[in-house]
Amino acid sequence: MAIYQYYLAFIPQVGLLKKYGVIPTEINVTTEDGYFNANTEQYWELAGINFDNIKLEIDRLIDKADWGNDEECFNWKTYTNEVDNDASMSVNSLTKKIEHLSFRADLRESKLKFLNGMLDLAKKKEMLLMDRKGKIFSPEYNEIENYIKNSNSFKFIENPEKFLDDLSKGKITIE
Repeated sequence: MAIYQYYLAFIPQVGLLKKYGVIPTEINVTTEDGYFNANTEQYWELAGINFDNIKLEIDRLIDKADWGNDEECFNWKTYTNEVDNDASMSVNSLTKKIEHLSFRADLRESKLKFLNGMLDLAKKKEMLLMDRKGKIFSPEYNEIENYIKNSNSFKFIENPEKFLDDLSKGKITIE
């Protein structure tokens, strides 16, 4: 993940409600094995959402990556000197139901077009969003704006030298 990208995962609202009866403010995430694990598959399984419609919507926002696409995995990627956005979706090949859906929005992008497009998709499909710390958000920019502004990604974009200096002094830790 590039330092200027902000990660968010889609979480089906209906899956959270079926699991907990209410929408939690956060869910447990781990990095014990060196990888980010949120175990969101359980919410997707409870929701039972077919991938076709959502895939088509993402296709309208971003180009397909030229790698890693098959019947169980879809990847999207836009990479230029100005913008680096991506998304990925895992699908159960038998049931055709989504198991995971996440994206990384380039915070350098003018007007955050991709981020806003993904927020609109989440609203349209009654999804919530989760960051790398497990915090659950409604897909409204004003709800995630402060989290973005406090992220390493945003700090780096605002002042790369200060960010690297703070990182070397231990004032900032890698997210």
